[in-house]
Amino acid sequence: LGIGATSFGSVAVGHYGIWHNPSESERRRKGWYGAGLITCDLGLVVSNDGVTFREPVEGNVFITGEESPVTPGSNPNDPTILCQANGILNVGDETRIYHGRWRNATVTGQDYYAEVALATLPRDRWGSLQLEENASEGTVWSAPITLPKGGCEISLNADGAEGLTVELADENGDLLPEYSGENRGVLEESSGLVHPVKWRGEAELALDGKTVRVKLRTSDKKTKLFAVYFDAVNSN
Repeated sequence: LGIGATSFGSVAVGHYGIWHNPSESERRRKGWYGAGLITCDLGLVVSNDGVTFREPVEGNVFITGEESPVTPGSNPNDPTILCQANGILNVGDETRIYHGRWRNATVTGQDYYAEVALATLPRDRWGSLQLEENASEGTVWSAPITLPKGGCEISLNADGAEGLTVELADENGDLLPEYSGENRGVLEESSGLVHPVKWRGEAELALDGKTVRVKLRTSDKKTKLFAVYFDAVNSN
């Protein structure tokens, strides 16, 4: 059934169907292709160009039919088949994932129909980066990013955000003195999902249209990084 995805600027996020087929002998005993046997879950995929998609974790099931079961009919043991869609959107502090589901019924009747289902996440929290169990510190670099003109603010969607530091480098990875070392960006503990990066007491970057790379570092095992945002201050 392909991929159902939605663009969130620099990245498209979506789902694809992970089918679970019984053996041929099991299907033959049913007398049809697999009615009452075949199931389908949803896996997570991302893309930076909308054409080539990849799995953050290969083969990982993101939403199972058991988590989003179809309304049972005359046979409560009929399995659920989930269907991906591009109805994914952010509303306030929530990411909403609309998807289809239908009952792979052995016998169909008047109560046989498909459904639209809704799964929710805290906004943009599809997955996180955090320290491995035996690691004392960790660093992650972004790809080169061209900042918007007119000023830019960086904020992080994170738990334990105060455990992160942020530095900027040029596109070759050479740290910018005014945004690294003692001048690195820091975050303060605050409520909510998103936390602004402060640069020597300022939130806004004076790097009009420059191409930079972001270096994030933590030594706090409680810290989880979900997303990094670049917001233009003045779009004129």
